[in-house]
Amino acid sequence: MSTGFGDDFKEQVRTSTDLVELISATVALVPNGRDYKGLCPFHDDRNPSFNVYPDRQTYRCWVCDMGGDCFTWIQEIEKVGFPEAVRILAERARLDLPAAWSNKGKRGPSNSEKSDLIAVVEWAVNQMEQSLWTGTQGQLARRYLQERNISEETIRKFRLGYHPEDWSWLLNTSRGRFTGKQLVDVSLAGERDDGTRYDNLVGRLVFPILDEQGRTVSFGGRVLPGSNITSDAKYWNGTETSIFQKRRILYAFDRARESIRKRKQAIVVEGYMDCIACHQAGITNVVATLGTAMTDDHVRFLNRFAETIVLNYDGDQPGRNAAERSVARFIAQDVDLRVLILADGQDPADYLERNSADEFQALIDSAPEAWEYKLQTVLSRYGITSVHGKQQVLNEMLEFLAVGPRLQGTVREDLILRRVCGLIQTDELRARRQLKDLRQRHSTRRTFRQDEEHFVPPDPVVKTGLELAERELLEIIVSCPRHTSYIRHHIGPDDFEQPQHRRLLELCFDLEEAGELPEFHRIVTAANSSAEILSLANSVADSAQEKGISELMAEQSADENGSDTSVPLHLERVLHPLLERRARYHTLQSTHKMTQTETSLSSLNSDAKEALRRIYNFRQGQMGNEPPSFK
Repeated sequence: MSTGFGDDFKEQVRTSTDLVELISATVALVPNGRDYKGLCPFHDDRNPSFNVYPDRQTYRCWVCDMGGDCFTWIQEIEKVGFPEAVRILAERARLDLPAAWSNKGKRGPSNSEKSDLIAVVEWAVNQMEQSLWTGTQGQLARRYLQERNISEETIRKFRLGYHPEDWSWLLNTSRGRFTGKQLVDVSLAGERDDGTRYDNLVGRLVFPILDEQGRTVSFGGRVLPGSNITSDAKYWNGTETSIFQKRRILYAFDRARESIRKRKQAIVVEGYMDCIACHQAGITNVVATLGTAMTDDHVRFLNRFAETIVLNYDGDQPGRNAAERSVARFIAQDVDLRVLILADGQDPADYLERNSADEFQALIDSAPEAWEYKLQTVLSRYGITSVHGKQQVLNEMLEFLAVGPRLQGTVREDLILRRVCGLIQTDELRARRQLKDLRQRHSTRRTFRQDEEHFVPPDPVVKTGLELAERELLEIIVSCPRHTSYIRHHIGPDDFEQPQHRRLLELCFDLEEAGELPEFHRIVTAANSSAEILSLANSVADSAQEKGISELMAEQSADENGSDTSVPLHLERVLHPLLERRARYHTLQSTHKMTQTETSLSSLNSDAKEALRRIYNFRQGQMGNEPPSFK
């Protein structure tokens, strides 16, 4: 696997990552002897079957056999490729990427510099959170939240805060700890042309914004009714910085991630308060955009975690317009998109004040598909009482379908086309030709990246006695690696029939040939984060421990004089069927060779003599006789 990262750096990242701590952010782990156990996040697990092995720095589920190391964990949970997994873990461990890979070779802040900026933001969160709860300065914000029926538990969960009506409060408070430039760099402060600085977020209720790793990277703020601060914008959102790109981040994703993953559904709302109200009502698979329209990055990001996405924008006209713009983006990204617009111009927070969470969820579950929403929108816009209106409806719907490759050639596309053509009373064949032309034009411009599929083949099912012997030989190597040299001189990878067994054996032999015992930590490193090999290695190590292979290998065999040899009896037992299979194979080959010649024994060449010797020895062995030398 070529990634551009050197092996030394990858191992530095691995050794700097506490796998138990990493996985605990997603899975509730409990001690299980020397290991940890929890509910598997990769299947519907009722009884804890997911194991984390700190000593091995690997994980494995005993039911679905998903397994790997810290890199494969990030690849599966975050739905990213290997290079991005290395970046995420390096940043988490505060390790600077190699120069060639830092910001794709462009000069930018290092991970340590980013960590310093995140420390500034985290400090500010604490300051404004404390300001909300203490003294009279946060009273206006507390009253507003109470009027919005936001509970204290929810306020603390989302770490809401308040910035006093003082334009230099954070700048003054941070003196001796952080520089004014650092506050400007994270958008907590602004800078005038004359170089003087001022606080942002003044007099606002503050919403910390976290990235997908759960780190606070920016803020949003709302002007409070009754304050002395006047602004044309009710909401203020932090500007883009080196640690915050609003086109990629969604509010509350850190809290919604697991619910989205389990339900395979994400609900996208427009505002902070709408999102918080949903979570408080128990609908936790909800995220919000940050004062921007949905971007391609947002779409691709959510598509990694959810099969279905429901847009629940405000019911007013701006909300409807935003929903329609987002529909086209989602269709182009091949996502099952639904659109819910609440009646009477309500937003989600308004609706939940008057209705139950179950009623809201019922609306979500019955939300129409994006194409139906789009059709109803263009019908209401143009009508079909005129030729012009009919033409506009057809043009917009065909354009809509053309950017959705997932619909091409499906029954759904047929149904949509028939419905549209039936409504406007036009020829369906002509509409199909127009759609084909549109698709051809779009295909030359389409640049959307398809996400990698992350499929891990299950552990091979052992079907025969010989495959069982292959498996048991791997158990011996993993639990007693000092015997690998002996095994390698008797068995080769070609003697294994099961492909996954063969790949793990080759890896172990490569290590031994390089002068390193194939101990488990070396197998993990050499596997280069191959989920297939790591899953099998974990499974083999588990079964070896369960069978007590180390104890079985302590039993030595004896020679004909009754003296102990250096070869464990269990190893001889496991090797026997594999060696016998090889002998049988060579015998069949030799028999085939002998049938190809009618030459007398005296004139046999060396190859033919060797073939005859093998046949004779094999048959003598079957009769229990010691074969004589054959010349």
